Amino acid sequence: MENNLAIQQIMQTPNVIGYVRCSESGVVIEQEGNEVDVLANVIVYFQQIAVLIGESFGLERFHEAQIQGKSLIVVCIPLNGEVLGVILNSRARVPEIVGQIRQILHLA
Repeated sequence: MENNLAIQQIMQTPNVIGYVRCSESGVVIEQEGNEVDVLANVIVYFQQIAVLIGESFGLERFHEAQIQGKSLIVVCIPLNGEVLGVILNSRARVPEIVGQIRQILHLA
């Protein structure tokens, strides 16, 4: 991933308010924006739980997970041995933004 360019494109996407990129072991590689400290503390655990849930349904691999709250939405996407969590505000059109993120990251 061309980190700086891709992340800046993601951050410029409407309704994106922050992101956290972590290694699979939980080390925060980079973060920017609002509400990222909380996400940095839980994203790896959430990703691990999502993998277990996916496996219990017979899914091949973890593709994407979403956490939806009243005012925020978090989308977690595994990426080359890392985990990317993108924080969206409640006005976000999640499927459209996830599609844009996947295109930026060349995952589409």
